[in-house]
Amino acid sequence: MITTLIVEDESLIRRSLVKLVSDSSLEFSVIGEASNGSEGLELCKSLLPQVVITDIKMPQLNGLDLIKNVRDLGIQCEFIILSGYGDFVFAQEAIRYGVIEYLLKPIKTEQLYMTLQKVKNKLYERQVDWGKYDQWLTYSSDEATRLSNLIWSMNENEALQLIENFNQQWILDNETMAEQRNRSIEFLSRINVQLQSYSKIQIPEVDKQKIHTVIASGKDLKMYNTNYISTLVAVIRENRNFSTHQTIKRAIKYIENNYKDNELSQQAVAEYVNLSVPYLSQIFKQTVGISFSQYLIQYRMEVAKQLLADPDRKAYDIPELIGYTDYAHFTKSFKKVYGVTPREYRKSLGFTNS
Repeated sequence: MITTLIVEDESLIRRSLVKLVSDSSLEFSVIGEASNGSEGLELCKSLLPQVVITDIKMPQLNGLDLIKNVRDLGIQCEFIILSGYGDFVFAQEAIRYGVIEYLLKPIKTEQLYMTLQKVKNKLYERQVDWGKYDQWLTYSSDEATRLSNLIWSMNENEALQLIENFNQQWILDNETMAEQRNRSIEFLSRINVQLQSYSKIQIPEVDKQKIHTVIASGKDLKMYNTNYISTLVAVIRENRNFSTHQTIKRAIKYIENNYKDNELSQQAVAEYVNLSVPYLSQIFKQTVGISFSQYLIQYRMEVAKQLLADPDRKAYDIPELIGYTDYAHFTKSFKKVYGVTPREYRKSLGFTNS
């Protein structure tokens, strides 16, 4: 079956097209429908249809912009555009994007079926191995997601292994450079879109112009693919490390502002910085060098040390000021950090009172 997406903002026309295409004997299967160009673009990314039937004039994103965006993403599909007589200039402009099939409204059944047959013939003239094409659709979707997850988790070794698998399996010497280029652009673009959905990090775009005009061999294309993945890992690592650093700064600031609270916990800090407790625990130790609980104790003891240096301050008043509920626990923590008890520390300063 030839997978088909229908993009039309007028619901009656859209439903009519879905029925006509589905009921035809031409082996077309409608796998999705959208009411505007923006929805259509997202469905093109996720469904990778072989044929898109789209109106030219639509809200949010018109048909021409939809076609241009799909072409820029490297997604391979045929477009049939719908236009009224007044839109013919737009239909002519669509030729620049490789669209040569269009239907004039109101759409006639015979006209639609003739156009579908023409598109079908064009697809089969390319002598596409449909079994392999179906395999590619599944692979490009699933593996792009896997690779995106590895890049996001900064697992460079496995990410490079997956792109090497892609190079060996899909960038083949017995294929034309055009096929190799288009497949790389489509695969890398899917990874790019997936990563952009994870965060607001600025992800480097696939250099389609370089792939089409500079890269002249499969070997160079494979190298580009590998280098692009390495670049993505580096960008994610740099941005996530910066983000982690900023998060830990916020966590430490929260501790400094709330250390007097005897119920201050890692859970409270994790909620404040919007992280899970296990993840905060992990990145806190990686960034600061000690665990959250060790840092909190040390910070409280540093404050206690400053308070003990005040000769007018009573030692037994200090625990409550730094988040401890009893003097014995405070004494034990202070000695663990500094090797002496609070009283011994005060004596070392020359104080005789407690």
